Amino acid sequence: MYEFKTAPFAHQRAWWEKTRDAEVYAILWEQGTGKSKLTIDTAGWLYQTNQIDALVVIAPNGVHRNWVVNEVPTHLPNSIARESVCWQSSKAKTVGFKKHCAKALDFSGLLVLAMSYDAALTKAGDAILSKVLGQRKCMMVLDESARIKNPKAKRTIRILARGKHAKYRRILTGTPVANSPFDAYTQFAFLSPKIWDEAGCRTYAAFKNHFGIWAERLDPRSGRKFRELVRYKNLEHLRAATAAVSTRVVKSEVLDLPDKLYTKVYFELSAEQAKLYRDMKEGFSLQLAAGEVTAMLAITQLLRFQQIVSGFVATDDNEIVELEENPRLNLLADTVSDLTGKFIIWAKFTAEITRIIERLTKAGVECVRYDGRVSADDRAEAISRFQGGTARAFVANPAAAAEGLTLHAATTVIYYSNSFKLTDRLQSEDRAHRIGQSHPVTYIDIIAADTVDEQIVNALRDKLDIASVVTGDKIREWI
Repeated sequence: MYEFKTAPFAHQRAWWEKTRDAEVYAILWEQGTGKSKLTIDTAGWLYQTNQIDALVVIAPNGVHRNWVVNEVPTHLPNSIARESVCWQSSKAKTVGFKKHCAKALDFSGLLVLAMSYDAALTKAGDAILSKVLGQRKCMMVLDESARIKNPKAKRTIRILARGKHAKYRRILTGTPVANSPFDAYTQFAFLSPKIWDEAGCRTYAAFKNHFGIWAERLDPRSGRKFRELVRYKNLEHLRAATAAVSTRVVKSEVLDLPDKLYTKVYFELSAEQAKLYRDMKEGFSLQLAAGEVTAMLAITQLLRFQQIVSGFVATDDNEIVELEENPRLNLLADTVSDLTGKFIIWAKFTAEITRIIERLTKAGVECVRYDGRVSADDRAEAISRFQGGTARAFVANPAAAAEGLTLHAATTVIYYSNSFKLTDRLQSEDRAHRIGQSHPVTYIDIIAADTVDEQIVNALRDKLDIASVVTGDKIREWI
């Protein structure tokens, strides 16, 4: 018997029973349909039946932390003793982190190792990954597995080589062939090379020839010949080759999902941000110790901390100075690359909205803007382009767009940064979650790890107004 810590939905229970003992499987479920829970319940079952003693998760930057901080604690039964390592390259050489990793490797229960794809390419990251796969009976999971779609990429080569040492393997993605059916090759090769061997495609070149029609072209500038894809073919064969080891679920087919689905993704501060944050924290702590902090000052300081983790600082003259690195913006771009359909991005600061639109536009995402800088006529056009036009991203400030708008074209809502007002959060959530919305809506909070971000999000999700809780000693806990 397996006692679920959180009750599975019907589709999760059905596929858990069907796939829990399978050595390889592709969970091709749309975002928000419960891929992580299915995977954690599978790991719990395999551990309980003595088939594994380690769960290794490779995920995009920020998402890997969510596995350790939120997903595993939420869904893994309390009866299963576990030791978790959220790999941080920045701490790899520190004495404390090394001791933590050594303790986890010697742990007799279930070891959970979560690591980003980028970290798997580092010397230290690869060392612990190899050690865990070599010493433990592992289930290895690739979250958002399209990250290894390029067969020539170093990360793909590394992940495929390490994956051979895990008996149980899973790939998780809602977009396995987002750009091309050829994207499926290395993702399913991670599960088992036999999948393509049996389909008659032992190499990537053979795979492309089997599923594509090509024509030879001449580059008029260089005079060189090259092959150009004319169209795809044999796609029924592609589906047949993967059907036995994959499951596909989309939100529109799942009737028992809640209306709102929440998740978090994390990033680490840059070195410059971390120093600014520490310096401000030290100065503010002295003010707290001296009893000089009023409720108004506490909110003002919280705003300063929020600006730092968002990638900029305000001078005494209220001039906005952007920091050289912006890991929050990088994580947003990474997160958006995994989305299908339309989405809303809420951001508190005008400078953030500007940078978000610049970044996404360069990536080929059509955006509309909705904040204090946009005229009434342009606001109406922005809504029209998003709701019924070609724009995929609605980038807005909650103060300007939180009330009255219907934006149910979106099935994903991203909080790049949060307002301190609970009413802004509640109203902005409901822009997509309105009459006419036929799918559950996924809400993603982007969070700077170990900063005020986490406290702000938790308070708002608990329906608390920030101004009412950040007073006195409470802000000492928050920073």
